[in-house]
Formats: sequence, C-alpha cells, structure tokens
Amino acid sequence: MGEVCMEHSAHARAIEKHDERLDAHGRQLDTLAETLAALKEIERQNQERIDAMDSRIAELEAQPAKRWEKAVTVAITGVVGAVVGMALAAAGMG
Repeated sequence: MGEVCMEHSAHARAIEKHDERLDAHGRQLDTLAETLAALKEIERQNQERIDAMDSRIAELEAQPAKRWEKAVTVAITGVVGAVVGMALAAAGMG
C-alpha cells in the first residue's frame, strides 16, 4: 500500500511540475503575442513612412521634367512670336 502512495505521490509531483511548465509556457506565448503585435504596429508605421517618402521622391523626380517642359514651352512661344512678328513686319504691319 505504501508503494501505491509513493507512486501516486510521484505522479502528483510530475503533474504539478508539468502544470508549472505549462503555465510558464503560456506566459511566454502571451509575451510573444504581445511582442508580435508591437512589431506589426512598428511595421505598419514604417510602411506609412516609406509610402510618404515614395510620394515625396516621386514629386522631387518630377520637378526637372516640369522645368524642362516649361523651358520648351517658353522657347516655342518665343520662336512662334518671332515668326509671327517677322511675318507681320514683312506684311507691312510692323
């Protein structure tokens, strides 16, 4: 009878130890879940920053093209104005 009690006692200790480890692992999983949630939030914030930078870079890259288009427009307007002016002068209107 004493043998059964010792065996039962050993099983009870083993179960208690397993319960403690299970509780510890549960706390670790909870901590990991919180950490993962925090990392996902950081990733979201970083993606917002990257998107904002992408739009600013696109604007900066577009500026030289806009300047070039404006310079071409001014040049064409000048050439057309000169041609019209010469044509009017040749027609005696100048």
